[in-house]
Amino acid sequence: MIAAAFRISSLAPRTLRASTSVTSRTPQLMCTFISSPVRKEEGSAKGDSILKVTANTFDKEVTHSTQPVLVDFTATWCMPCRMLGPVLDKVVKKDGRVKLVKIDVDEQAALAGDYGIASLPTVVVFHKGSPVDSFIGVRNAPAVEEFIGDVIAKISKDSK
Repeated sequence: MIAAAFRISSLAPRTLRASTSVTSRTPQLMCTFISSPVRKEEGSAKGDSILKVTANTFDKEVTHSTQPVLVDFTATWCMPCRMLGPVLDKVVKKDGRVKLVKIDVDEQAALAGDYGIASLPTVVVFHKGSPVDSFIGVRNAPAVEEFIGDVIAKISKDSK
């Protein structure tokens, strides 16, 4: 196993730690979200086709959705999140069986805390208001397609 990690910290009580680890079986790249977020970066997130959800819109867009919802917990400063975002967008558009929403943990720290989000990117699939499955870190398109297929199969099996 090859592992590399780096830590960014300051005198402020808020700390970020990003870590990357690569194993022979599952390559993984992620940022660890230790406590409340540090300063929000200026600029807007790309990918206007992705619905950005807030605490005010979470119930409408996720909890009460009639289809499974893939929730991408992300941050603008998280490089692995920037890598995963376009992959999720492409796969969800192609697949069509799930809805994709994005939650910026810098802007929605309480919502991220409600679901115990500690690492970024974290993707959680909700169905009928409850989390069904999740993954942490970057995945390529075939792995995301497989994940969605497995989740849909699990939901179908549980519905019977």
